[in-house]
Amino acid sequence: MKKTNLLYLLAILAIISGLLLYYLPDMTSGHNAESNQTSQTFKEKTIVHDFGTTKLKKVPKRIVILDNLYGEILNPLDITPVGATTGQADSQEFSTLFKKQYKDAKVVSVGWQGNPDLDKIAELKPDLILMTGEQEDLYEELSEIAPTVGYQINTDENWDYHETSLKVAEIFDKRDEMKKDLDRVDAREAVFAENVKAKFGNQKLMYLRVTDNDIRYYAYGHFGYLYDTYHFNRAETFNPDDMFQVIDPDKLKDINPDLLIVQADSQELLDNKLKNNPVWSSLKAVQNNKVIYADYSTYMLGFGIVSQEAIMKQISDEWGLN
Repeated sequence: MKKTNLLYLLAILAIISGLLLYYLPDMTSGHNAESNQTSQTFKEKTIVHDFGTTKLKKVPKRIVILDNLYGEILNPLDITPVGATTGQADSQEFSTLFKKQYKDAKVVSVGWQGNPDLDKIAELKPDLILMTGEQEDLYEELSEIAPTVGYQINTDENWDYHETSLKVAEIFDKRDEMKKDLDRVDAREAVFAENVKAKFGNQKLMYLRVTDNDIRYYAYGHFGYLYDTYHFNRAETFNPDDMFQVIDPDKLKDINPDLLIVQADSQELLDNKLKNNPVWSSLKAVQNNKVIYADYSTYMLGFGIVSQEAIMKQISDEWGLN
């Protein structure tokens, strides 16, 4: 009886083994076909950029950005980096534009963009690093950590961020999405400029930055967007090759702008160098409540659609533009 049961069990095992041998090749080949199809879907990219040529064998998932610009490009594409630089040497804080998003996503600070921490970058095991000319001397070292792509940012002019935005979006196969966002913001800027001219006419705007060393009037370079794109009138012209001009309170009184955007490196500096000076209360902009206090990272580091939308919104809200 026991021998019969044993033979019966062996027969069942033989049948099962035969079935497995018959179907397993098909199952395996099906799995391989699926894998091959996935690999064929992704096409290796060769990125020609301002610092060389970089090959990408997969869609990047762990990205480290070394300039605020890239945050402005990735944000509309719903991509959050694993690491990012700060805009100021003495701060570990991210741009105001992305502070909450990066905190929620536990994005790691990799130091100031002028001197990024390579060890921290390496610890994050990125599969893509996005850099600018500010890190040009580090390109080879960064490339040893991960594939590195970089583009120059020209702060000496009202720099057009469109082309770079599209190039970066293309890395993630999201060029069409970026184009739609750029077109939307361009249309918004055109309407905004019309509203500026309609409301303020010939009134003149000054953008002031208060630093430890001086008071600066910005009118050209990166800040050209206020005048060339938004169509505000410069309060005073000077050599366009200079982004800013150092002024004192007496000069400010002589110019006496109708509109003021003020960015101070600290509240103490703002009070001591401007607000506590008798000239301040005599200015038309102050008397007419036409002063906007600007965030450093939004205005000074803004090179993309996120900052431009934030700036237009603040000006519209505070100065009653529709």
